[in-house]
Amino acid sequence: MAFLASASSDDIPPGMRGQDSAASGGTVAGYQPGLDGLRALCLFGVLLFHSDVAWMSGGFLGVSTFFTLSGYLITSLLVAEIRRAGRVSLSAFWERRLRRLAPAAILAVAAVVAAAPIWLPLAQRERLAGDALAALAYLVNWRFVRADYAYALIFVDPSPLQHFWSLAIEAQFYLVYPLFVGLLLRPGRGTFTLGVSLASLAAVSVGLSLLPAIAGNGTDRIYYGSDTRAAELLVGGLGGLYGARIPDGLVRWLAPAALAAILAIWSAATIDDVWLYHGGFAAYALLSLAVVLGATRPTLVRACLDPAWLRWVGRVSYGGYVYHWPVFLLLPGSRLGLAPWPTFVLRVFVTLALAGVSARWVEEPIRRGRVLRGRSFWATMGAATAAVVGCAVVLDPGSVVDQVAIEIDGDREEVVGGARRWAAFGDSTALSIAVGMRQFAAATPGVARAAGDARLGCGLLDEGRFFNRGAWSEVADECRDAPGRWAEVVRRSRIDVAIVLVGAWESRDWRLPGVRGDLSLGHPVLDAAIRARVEAAMDSLREAGALVVWLTAPHLGVPDKALPRHLAALRLAAQPERQDRLNEIIRDAAAGRDDVVVVDLAEMVRAWPGGEFDRTLRPDSTHFGRDGSIRLFAEVLGPEILGATRARAR
Repeated sequence: MAFLASASSDDIPPGMRGQDSAASGGTVAGYQPGLDGLRALCLFGVLLFHSDVAWMSGGFLGVSTFFTLSGYLITSLLVAEIRRAGRVSLSAFWERRLRRLAPAAILAVAAVVAAAPIWLPLAQRERLAGDALAALAYLVNWRFVRADYAYALIFVDPSPLQHFWSLAIEAQFYLVYPLFVGLLLRPGRGTFTLGVSLASLAAVSVGLSLLPAIAGNGTDRIYYGSDTRAAELLVGGLGGLYGARIPDGLVRWLAPAALAAILAIWSAATIDDVWLYHGGFAAYALLSLAVVLGATRPTLVRACLDPAWLRWVGRVSYGGYVYHWPVFLLLPGSRLGLAPWPTFVLRVFVTLALAGVSARWVEEPIRRGRVLRGRSFWATMGAATAAVVGCAVVLDPGSVVDQVAIEIDGDREEVVGGARRWAAFGDSTALSIAVGMRQFAAATPGVARAAGDARLGCGLLDEGRFFNRGAWSEVADECRDAPGRWAEVVRRSRIDVAIVLVGAWESRDWRLPGVRGDLSLGHPVLDAAIRARVEAAMDSLREAGALVVWLTAPHLGVPDKALPRHLAALRLAAQPERQDRLNEIIRDAAAGRDDVVVVDLAEMVRAWPGGEFDRTLRPDSTHFGRDGSIRLFAEVLGPEILGATRARAR
């Protein structure tokens, strides 16, 4: 989750290598092997974290360490250049950065785009063109902040370019930071103004993460925001500015203690820990800075990070990071039939092999200017970027949701006299059965399809907050008053049979107005609130003239490739007893109500030949896939609904 392309000795201007910190005015001027060892350590933390290893639940913080390391090194280099040449050559600086970042990034995105038609499910491919453009423009972190995008990632495999968010943050930092340093640091002047400015901006960054306007939008806004993560880079900048003044004796005992603390945090922290988003990332950056200083001095930390194999991994760590996430998605243990640790070893081997080849034959020749010199570099990078994005656009399958909506709306004009109109109502699970319902209606005399009201992210409850993506979220305005909306659709479209399916949102933890504590299904207060909404929906649909077919909610599962940021909420919602309790509420509410039929979809899914979490039926363990939806309706659900509606019609 970080880009691991921190500055190295190759970024030092000619003539500066070998000078000590006192001469250069920075903290480090020459190659520091301990920093490569640190890069490798952080990469392994990220790899273990992405493998969902329980004792490395905080490995994602390797990203934060890399942010701090980048700030430290870039500041050291900029200070040295200003004191040597009197100014910063922005064009040279930006070209060095782009030569370091762009080749492997473009190659990784190109490989993902090329493989997408045979590898990625449709729901992922519909976002790939936008992801590719945002990734190569180094703006993808802001794309992931969007609420609609974050919602889509809950239920389907995450983007194969998800990890590019940290490249975006660092690239934005590289664009602005040298201008800032060049303005505030002049030859012959002290560092006081620059130091105060860096500290002030770091404090502002932490303060932004505490503002209700930002924190209230969930932890994604803080996690992906360049402004809210800037403190980690700026702490590194302060280290690059003043680290040389810290005595070796102090660093000698401080660095090992900081490294021990970091490893302890990696083993215990989780990505949903509130303290991280309340200044914790900045506090952790101070530990990272202490370890960085220890890696550049004769300390125990540098000795531990010095093995040759570890330094080699550090030297290819940028490519290792860029390629690892697509490799991990392509090689899940469930597909390989391997146990977790053999799967991890295979993934790491493939990742490092790709990184080694990339470094040897692509990155280093371009980075060192052996190929693509002068204007040819810019022209080639621009053409390659345009070609990759163009291919992604050409291969874009369009929106899955739009395709389903077009299919539903198209049926409205094809209804023949005497046919009973069926329509789906509920959340995204109801939307996911639309294709199967359409196929069944087309093949069944007397049945037609009409547009219902199935919405992404919308359940029945419309007050309070629910636990989602590591934060407590408000109910969206478009999700309010489901009973009233549904009744209006029934009247407008003259719907005869309203098929309702909800459950993914009702099974989450809730906080209701006037009630203390977190509530989940099984708590009398939440049960009563949900029952009231179920009864209101049933009555509204009946009064509007529809026969109500309410489907019981199948058990939910946690997708194999769910983003770690979403795991806490998903695991809570996936507790089987929650869906079972919801189904009890549905049956109780339907008892004694005319024109309400409960069809046991949950039992149909449990009895499915491949089991209730068969990926051919529900690829993400929640939503029904296209083929699974068609088969489900044809074999069991369609005939059951048809029989129930005909029985009520008599």
